[in-house]
Amino acid sequence: MTDLKNLFPKDLYHSYIIESDESDTVFHLRKFLEERGDIDINSPDVLCQTYDAFSISDSPIIKEWHSESGTSVKKRVCIIGAKFINHDAERTLLKILEEPALNTHFFIVIPNALMLLDTIRSRAHVVKITNSENNILKKSAKEFILLKPKERIDVVAQMIKDNEDSIGSGALRYNAIELINGLEQIFYQKFQSNKNDKKIQFILEELKNSREYLSLPGCSPKMILEHISLVI
Repeated sequence: MTDLKNLFPKDLYHSYIIESDESDTVFHLRKFLEERGDIDINSPDVLCQTYDAFSISDSPIIKEWHSESGTSVKKRVCIIGAKFINHDAERTLLKILEEPALNTHFFIVIPNALMLLDTIRSRAHVVKITNSENNILKKSAKEFILLKPKERIDVVAQMIKDNEDSIGSGALRYNAIELINGLEQIFYQKFQSNKNDKKIQFILEELKNSREYLSLPGCSPKMILEHISLVI
């Protein structure tokens, strides 16, 4: 685990996005803040929640906690860990981050900061905790491009099958977005070499739109990924 003391100053900013797919990041962050003396163990001024997919139905607990007064002179801290946050829930978080309560600090732990709205990212410091997963994902995207369209559809079908017990889960959407991000990196590099290539411009636009659609409730990751399989 990355040494957190080098990432967070004693005088904390009001909002942080922590880019990490390590499952124990939320635990280590809370422990770090406790050991440094920012928060007390089991304090009601601390809200620490983890989700597979954070949805609008999970938002009230955050809003209610934020509206309450602190019980001590120490910092009030909210830590949210999720593989995926849907569009409506993002809007709720944005409203809170636009007017954070005094002495209150938010930490959103998510695998990729690009999964969040630009307006949320602009109101927070982004902290990246690197790991070897990034190289694996990029390799997967390269392999996906080299496949024939029918073979890509088969890969998508297997991805859906692997998540069939939780088809609406954050894990499926997270994996879909990570594939799209990996593809986007590769095609953006191609775009840098040939900015007049209309096909590459079209693919980049489709990848961007697909990532946005994946954050909307009720969207079909299967249909989105099958579409991408055919257009790249």
